[in-house]
Amino acid sequence: MPDPVDLRSDTVTLPTPGMRRAMARARVGDSRRGEDPSVSELEELSASLFAKEAALFVPSGTMGNLVAVAAWTRPKDLILASCSSHIAGRELPGVSLLAAVSLIGIDTPGGVFTSTQAEEAIGRLPAPARPKVRLICAENSHNAAGGTVFPLSYLRRIGAFCRKRSLRFHIDGSRIFNASVASGAGTGEYGKCCDSLMFCLSKGLGAPVGSVVVGPSDFIAEARGLSHKVGGGMRQAGIVAAGGLYALRHQVARLAKDHENARSLARLLREIPGIEVVHAPVRTNIVLFRWETPTMPLQAFRDRLAALGVRLDDRGFPLFRAVTHLGIGKREIARAARALREAFGRR
Repeated sequence: MPDPVDLRSDTVTLPTPGMRRAMARARVGDSRRGEDPSVSELEELSASLFAKEAALFVPSGTMGNLVAVAAWTRPKDLILASCSSHIAGRELPGVSLLAAVSLIGIDTPGGVFTSTQAEEAIGRLPAPARPKVRLICAENSHNAAGGTVFPLSYLRRIGAFCRKRSLRFHIDGSRIFNASVASGAGTGEYGKCCDSLMFCLSKGLGAPVGSVVVGPSDFIAEARGLSHKVGGGMRQAGIVAAGGLYALRHQVARLAKDHENARSLARLLREIPGIEVVHAPVRTNIVLFRWETPTMPLQAFRDRLAALGVRLDDRGFPLFRAVTHLGIGKREIARAARALREAFGRR
């Protein structure tokens, strides 16, 4: 029986044979002491890709965003971000607790906002609160909006607004390479827009673990100290850093295939009666779709789909998310579409 078609997330990817060989050959040392050559190489490459002075390798994107926010702010400060962003949602409890900041949400379609909307959001705050705004955060691509790509022109204007107002600008670039491939904008161009940026190695790039924060040297030094306080002081981390290096050197351009497969899946889903693809056209590797009139409860649907060999995430039933990645090809897309049609009762 073939393996299930796993569309739950691009975090389910497995290291390729080439990546496994690179990891097996990795030079390692005590990265907590700055002595792991593979970690240092990854950090240097990451900084150069985004035109930044320095970089920090951390275990997860959540930790990367946390230490970035904490390094740019002080307790009781305010940050601005899209209401539907990852920082405003799943990461907010940790950010609020450990960085002791509060978040002002910007409610815009697709998670994309302009510098004007950011300025208006600040202007609506009570006068005593306005000076406490220290940081604006943007997510690119935007997960909850189906992989929406934040226009480079918008990011540039937000960056200019922040410089004018002495604010800091951080990009949650968990899937920034997907955004870069989809838009044609180079990673360096994104880096020049902002003060800091975090990206994940463990999603579409296919590495087994890890994220990287890039920014100015003094900011990275503070972020590094903060990461050690929250458990980011790894030891012989070069083994996993080598996977990240391999991903950056060999698995970026292929993201275009994931985008093509996501568009193919969206097209096939639109052919199923009663299924609405949300946030079309699909720009990157995330497809959101809604079952307009469910005929069974969620668990029954999950069981039925699993029996047909497909795994899928719900985003608040009857809204679903399907994510393409390096483990999904054209054959898997066709299998998934057939299974979904049958699971939805549309033979």
